[in-house]
Amino acid sequence: MNGKLRGKDFCRGCDSTLLFSVLDFGDLPIANELLKCETDACSVFPLHLRICKSCGLGQVEEVVLPERLFGDYRYLSSVSASFLEHAKGFVEKSVIDFQLTTSDWVLEIASNDGYLLKNFIDFGIPALGVEPAKNVAKIANSKGVETIDRFFGTSLATEILAERGFPKLIIANNVLAHVPDMADFISGLRILCGETTVISIENPSLMNLLEKNQFDTIYHEHYSYLTVTSVNLIASKFGLELSNVEEIGTHGGSNRYWLNLPRTGSKVSELVNRLSQSEIDHGLLSNLEWKKFAANSRVSIDSFRNWLRQKNSDGAIVCGYGAAAKASTLINAAHIEPSWIKVIADEGSEKQNRYIPSYSIPIVSPSTLLEIRPTDVVVFPWNIASEISQKITRLLGGEVRIWIAIPSMEKLN
Repeated sequence: MNGKLRGKDFCRGCDSTLLFSVLDFGDLPIANELLKCETDACSVFPLHLRICKSCGLGQVEEVVLPERLFGDYRYLSSVSASFLEHAKGFVEKSVIDFQLTTSDWVLEIASNDGYLLKNFIDFGIPALGVEPAKNVAKIANSKGVETIDRFFGTSLATEILAERGFPKLIIANNVLAHVPDMADFISGLRILCGETTVISIENPSLMNLLEKNQFDTIYHEHYSYLTVTSVNLIASKFGLELSNVEEIGTHGGSNRYWLNLPRTGSKVSELVNRLSQSEIDHGLLSNLEWKKFAANSRVSIDSFRNWLRQKNSDGAIVCGYGAAAKASTLINAAHIEPSWIKVIADEGSEKQNRYIPSYSIPIVSPSTLLEIRPTDVVVFPWNIASEISQKITRLLGGEVRIWIAIPSMEKLN
């Protein structure tokens, strides 16, 4: 649109120019661009959440290219035991519900390290992954999960269709939010959607931010923040039908959107309209409600900073657990002193021996905590805090105090 930015000047979903400001963090580093060296400088970019008044899509402006964000990606889905269990359950249910056989095939977009597709392969069902992060795609291929290391869109969709035909199931979990050009991505889904194809899209709901103060899920990699309202309108725009929605617990509260071609005689679940209306009733398009959210976010950020300052004044030894993007957003928004958090432990080998951007907080193996003996540990991936809390207790014993910072500082043990 003549040099204007998606997510700032016009909506990346419906092209409307009716965007209103929700929360402006100023300039922050790329959350998952972990520093390789303690002294490395890091780039910062505007991070400003806006919402489209026309379709209800939350979004940040497109100031960082996806090639930079995802070309070298440090997050591995296989690290979380609960997420692996979630993936396994999804596959087992899908095989039954869609009567998948060895003559069908399954496509997953943003397939990460093959954590989900390997379950289809165990059933003997052919599977193909698309994962733009070359380092992660390499891991998946080494596990026997065939993976293409490219970005998905109309071009790749056309190639896949010519080579393999229509898949029976397309999975696009936790990826639509990471797509700057939503039109190209959904058009690609439409190309690969045959008469019997079903599409599953999972993503955290934007309403979680409003209702649960989950502001730390705002970062540059999340170009968009989905709602039933926005997905319904945008899918229809590109010739797809949102036939059903499921509310699930992953990532602190997500929606699973089921899309397919409009079919004669098919019924759209009443949940689609009911949940969309509920979003609007609870303030999705209300400037006033989002102003309250912004104010609550600032209170939480200040509380986190003050808590860290007080702990350090008291002589406590504070460490973090889980070098998630959430950690980077919270730490950088709070403008803490680097010494206030000694290290952040993370189980992912792809993140260890790197540093949180801006503050150069070391990311270490969990076993390093045995040497440091922290008095307090902040769990940054609050969505799996229970799982992590148990690991910390097993590692360090019952004396260590375990905390989460979202929606506010809370002691877990």
